[in-house]
Amino acid sequence: MIKRWMWLVCFVLMVAWMLPGAASGLTRDRWTNEVPYGVFFNNYDPNFYTGFVPRVQERERIKIHLGKGNQIRVRMILSDKTIDNYLSDQVARHDLYQEVIDKKVIKLTSNLSWEAYHQKVMDEKLHDLAKKKGELDEKAWRDLNLTSMDKLAPGRLYHIQKDFNKMEDDFAKLLKNSLISDSPKPDNLQDKLNLINDFFPHRIFLYELTETQDAAFGELVDLAKSGDMEAFRPKAEAFFDSITDGIYTVKNGKLDYYEFTTIYPAGTYDKTTTHDGQVMPMYTTTGVWPLIPRKHGKGITGMVDYISSAGYYGMMPMLPYQYGGGIAYNAIHNPGISCWIGGHHLLPKSWRKVTANSRSGKPYNRVSITSRGPVSHGCTRLNPGHLSEFREMLPSTSEGMEGIKHYRSLSHCYDVFDLKGDGNDQVMGVQYYIAFRHTKSRVAQQIWAQNNRKDFYTWLYGNDLNFAPVGEATFNEIHDYKFKKRKALQGQKYENLTLYEAPYEPEYLQFYVINGVNKLSKQGMDFNRELRRVGYGYPVDRKKLRLE
Repeated sequence: MIKRWMWLVCFVLMVAWMLPGAASGLTRDRWTNEVPYGVFFNNYDPNFYTGFVPRVQERERIKIHLGKGNQIRVRMILSDKTIDNYLSDQVARHDLYQEVIDKKVIKLTSNLSWEAYHQKVMDEKLHDLAKKKGELDEKAWRDLNLTSMDKLAPGRLYHIQKDFNKMEDDFAKLLKNSLISDSPKPDNLQDKLNLINDFFPHRIFLYELTETQDAAFGELVDLAKSGDMEAFRPKAEAFFDSITDGIYTVKNGKLDYYEFTTIYPAGTYDKTTTHDGQVMPMYTTTGVWPLIPRKHGKGITGMVDYISSAGYYGMMPMLPYQYGGGIAYNAIHNPGISCWIGGHHLLPKSWRKVTANSRSGKPYNRVSITSRGPVSHGCTRLNPGHLSEFREMLPSTSEGMEGIKHYRSLSHCYDVFDLKGDGNDQVMGVQYYIAFRHTKSRVAQQIWAQNNRKDFYTWLYGNDLNFAPVGEATFNEIHDYKFKKRKALQGQKYENLTLYEAPYEPEYLQFYVINGVNKLSKQGMDFNRELRRVGYGYPVDRKKLRLE
């Protein structure tokens, strides 16, 4: 009887440990770090982006990753068109905002982000720079765009340069070493994928092979085994081009291109799980998921950049990747709640007096912040300014966004990446230390940890991390992730990797109302969506913007 009682106690404790909150001792304590995060505002008004990221119109050049640590990494491989149109796009977007403001199509509310953005455009003389397109040669114009991008969106542009001949040599050696003398070729799909993805580690996430690719791979294995590099090289380059959708240009044996990489804190499913005795946020939707149009829901549907009529979704796009039945979708969206600042028991009291960027000069009513931890019903939540920026980077149209791949790891697998393409592998993270749970009525109720770096990392990473100053914290032993037929799997083991802590990106967002138009009407929703679509190759619909 005693043994049975003890077994029941252990079982109850084990179940309790698995429930949200058991790992951290969720509390109703007030956050002690008073540094403001998120977006302060007054009402759920439409909004537009006021930063300077580039827009990429080719879906195959955009890769989205979610790894342990609750952060989204967006990597964009910049095409010549993206680079050459950067300044022109920035000016076109600014001028469109200016026009709808000057013609009183919209009235600005809540904050002063437009004024700061406009002043930045003027100070940097972007209009004058854009006019240089007809004066400079092709290289000088390209360099001007790249320099401007790096200055206006600092710390996120990476110049990747690789000796492709050496990459081919290394790949041939890898294939040859994978074979034991007189053994058959690798015939297991996972073994093949492991080898192929190591052709360009962390930048190829192939999860299936077409018959043509499989045959080409078999031929490469034969050539590698024979040592015939003269025949191997051109076929390896063609194979590389095939498995990467032609997004990397190889010239004269060199791989030379630019990437734009951004990391945002993210909220995930409101539950924890355990792995190797450690409790962590649970990722329920794992694997490879493409962005899809929302065909069911409240309001106007049928597009990837769907905007909900529910105010707490911030009057900004929700980007679906999984249909959940009925009108439910899992999507990348805003925090899904906002916090009334006055009297809130979790928010630092000093936030009640925040007036920075306030259009009225008075303190704000609300703040919208995401929880970097378990919080959602299944979606992936970003801060409102980050979601707005994320949407700005994606193709202009819904059709252009459809199919963008979203790679989601197992709960315990980290996002390991070398930002400069130099083999310096690091675990991706971000300097954001807020995590909370909210009630069914969407009121932030409990915190997972205090909002300082040490306490937050103790909760988020547990014993995996050796805590140290930024840039010096390391992990003893971790795994990354890989995929097979869209299914997420545990990947390679690493030891003593450094934690890369991306800066918390400022949130650039301006609120407005459309004069004479209900924001929830079809005209209001069309306007909201269209104002976010400025980009090369896309003719803005001026009728939807009430300019014609």
